[in-house]
Formats: sequence, structure tokens, C-alpha cells
Amino acid sequence: MDSALPPLELPRRIRYADPGKSGLVCGADPQHLQIARRWAVQATRTTPCQSHPLIVSLSELHTNALKHSASGLLGGRVRIEIERRQLLFMLRVSDEGPRPGATVTVPEVATTGGPVGHVPRLVEGGYGLALVDAMALYWDFTGGAGGPLTVRAAFDRSGRTRLAA
Repeated sequence: MDSALPPLELPRRIRYADPGKSGLVCGADPQHLQIARRWAVQATRTTPCQSHPLIVSLSELHTNALKHSASGLLGGRVRIEIERRQLLFMLRVSDEGPRPGATVTVPEVATTGGPVGHVPRLVEGGYGLALVDAMALYWDFTGGAGGPLTVRAAFDRSGRTRLAA
């Protein structure tokens, strides 16, 4: 008799005791991106205009996790958390670490150089984090050394972006 539990159906919500916090675990299926975006609009409990920077950034970070980490492999997962604070939304997107045999990388905004005061031109592959960098008030990441990464970003609840502020 096989006592193994059936796999959990994804995506699935994460329950928290804190009513200001919401979470979702998605699988490697790219269609989960659309589900995650719809979930995030509901989780922010605000207008589409105010949640737009967070939703765009969530989409880019989720896509990066699927593209650049083991989260995009069969059975992979992406964990998304949104915390509603008085003036901010905090977004966290966690992956499952590097793909087997892949070079370990860390999140960075890829740009080409230029003269001082010149707006840098993005190089191929740096658009996702460049959008997060433009829309979030702040972002950083934790993890590394071949393990899972979590990218954290803070957004103004009014919908204003860092570059527009």
C-alpha cells in the first residue's frame, strides 16, 4: 500500500495569521503567471491603478524565477508574498535556487555604460529587473551561494513609482 500523499494542487494560497499578509505558491506552468497577477490585484485590496507597479513587478520577478532558476523545471515552485503596510506594499518572490549544472547568478539590472548624466541603455536580458528598479521605491534580494533567492520590493500604496516621485 502506497502511503505517499498526492501532490498539492498549484497554485495554492498560503494562509497567515496576519490579515495584512497574503501568499501564493505557483508551479512551473507559465499559465500560473496570469493567476498570480489576478490574485495579487485582490491581495492588494486597492484599485488597479494603485496596484499596477506591484503587479508589473510581480510578473517580471515571477517570469525571472521560471526562466533563471529551478522553479521553471518540472515540479518547480515560486512563492509570492504581499504584505499590506500603512504606506507600502511589500512584495517577496522566492525561487528554488539555480538549475542543476547552471552557473549561479544573482539579480542585477544589466546596463551599458555611458557618460555621466547619460541615461544608460539596457542590454539584452535586463528588462525585468529594470522595470522593478523603475517602479519600486526599493528592492533587494536575500539568498545566494547556490541556494534559493528571494527578491523583495517596496511599493508606494498610492501607485507612485520611484522614478515618478
